[in-house]
Amino acid sequence: MSKSNKNQKSITSFFKNPAQSATNEPATSKSKPALIPEIKKEPGISKLPPPPPPEPVVKPVVSPKKPAVIMCPTIAKIPNHETEWINLSDRFILTNRNFDVQYAHLYAERLGAMRKMVAKAAENHLDSKVPIKKMNDLASNVECILIGILFKQMVLKPSIIKQIATENGFNLQPPRTRYVDPTDKLILEEESQRIELNGNIDINQFVTGIVIAVHGYENDRGVFIVKDYCFKDLSIPKTLSPPKEDKYILFASGFLLSESSVIFNQLECLVNSLTQPTNIQSEQLKVILSNTIRFIVAGNLIESSNRLKDTTNQAKYLTRKMTASSVEAMHSIDELFDKIAAITDIDIMPGVNDPSCHMLPQQPLHPCMFPSSSKRKTTHCLTNPYDFQIGDVRLLGTSGQNLDDIDLQSTIDSRVQILENCLKWSAIAPTCPDTL
Repeated sequence: MSKSNKNQKSITSFFKNPAQSATNEPATSKSKPALIPEIKKEPGISKLPPPPPPEPVVKPVVSPKKPAVIMCPTIAKIPNHETEWINLSDRFILTNRNFDVQYAHLYAERLGAMRKMVAKAAENHLDSKVPIKKMNDLASNVECILIGILFKQMVLKPSIIKQIATENGFNLQPPRTRYVDPTDKLILEEESQRIELNGNIDINQFVTGIVIAVHGYENDRGVFIVKDYCFKDLSIPKTLSPPKEDKYILFASGFLLSESSVIFNQLECLVNSLTQPTNIQSEQLKVILSNTIRFIVAGNLIESSNRLKDTTNQAKYLTRKMTASSVEAMHSIDELFDKIAAITDIDIMPGVNDPSCHMLPQQPLHPCMFPSSSKRKTTHCLTNPYDFQIGDVRLLGTSGQNLDDIDLQSTIDSRVQILENCLKWSAIAPTCPDTL
């Protein structure tokens, strides 16, 4: 048989009637017409009833995109008052980790973003008759207003060169609680130039990274003598409606867990108080814990590592069976968090000792560190700083590194005063990324 006949045969067999294909009978030239069953008309029925009309197709309504909103139930076995929670910390998530650019550009960006607002505040609080000038337009002994960002030149400020020298045993320096020294200088910088500040301004009350407007004049030695200064005006707070009932957020920090930690008993008491607030004798504390709608852990879950430096130079086969002292502690804290997450939402922020990046903003801790509690939808691993809103109240907080760094570089004694200054300066972490 020729090739064309084979193809014709295959095509013919492909279009056979299914019944014929099953019995392997040859296809006929004419197919029999299909038998249609005859419909008998009953008396009183002249035709078939019309088919029902098709149901209208309802298209789903697509709502516009909104921020992620989670309705957080309060503690179980109490009157259920749900509170709306919105996470506003997306801007702290690092999508592109580029460390090639020097951090000076960050301060220049901060100055550019706040210059107009600080200039407006200078017109309201400083002498309106004095003009605002650039540093390249300065004239000796002529009053003007300068706007720039502060840089604090400190002799005792830690540097990588000093750190390497200390590790190798050269020029050992005693540990210090503050890096303040009488020889420190306060310098005002802008895009093109810089000038030293003196006069009516306390150097020890300021740190690097603050955008400020200063009123004064340049003396013959090239130093700007400050008469007065101001910062950006504070935003007008939003008017809050009185709540129908009191709600509370529980903050905790500084667990510093390790193998020898003795805080587990206290944490167990805390968990028992949250799960069974009716067993508490104090009525005031019972009401507070019964109306707690959120538990926020503000960093420092584990203690800083005390591992010897020599272990980093050992062969891997000598250290492969070694485990960090905080592994068992993390398992225990995961069990406690799992109990808390079963009754209320828990937000976990990283701290200075926790396994996250050291530079702010710190990225969320990986959920694998909490294998049990992370399975619950009420457990949230978040950034540091943490910005969120509950109802009409918006909160912004950190794990405390920004306050520690400001405390090291100034003589401000009160942490509350440092928080107030951060609000005045309009900078939650002014020293970042210089020393933070």
